[in-house]
Amino acid sequence: MNEAVAYVCKNCISDNASLPAQWNHAGVHIRVKLIPCSGKIDAQYMLHAFEGGLAGICIVACPEGKCKLLQGNYRAKIRIAIVWSLLGEIGIDPEKARIVQCADNETAARIKELIDETVGSFADPIPAAL
Repeated sequence: MNEAVAYVCKNCISDNASLPAQWNHAGVHIRVKLIPCSGKIDAQYMLHAFEGGLAGICIVACPEGKCKLLQGNYRAKIRIAIVWSLLGEIGIDPEKARIVQCADNETAARIKELIDETVGSFADPIPAAL
């Protein structure tokens, strides 16, 4: 089974919501990693995930201009653009790394839907040996 990781900004989820730690969707096993802010995700973490053979990654960020830590979602967009460039250079489809922005205080169910929509399109896993 293909595997993907979703890095979710904890500020995107309403305070009383709880997102599952993992689930299966469309032949992809999805693991969720809550992060303090989407701006904390680093290109090295994303590339390391691909090095391990993941089918893809998804970053869930705050809405444009509404980051609770001011510029986190802007930083995440810059970092994922860097990863797209690097993936292209090594022959991996850049679409395997995606960023989605949710609405303010989104429900856990809606964030799960966003992740399913994004990750469900990941087809074949990346070969383990890059």
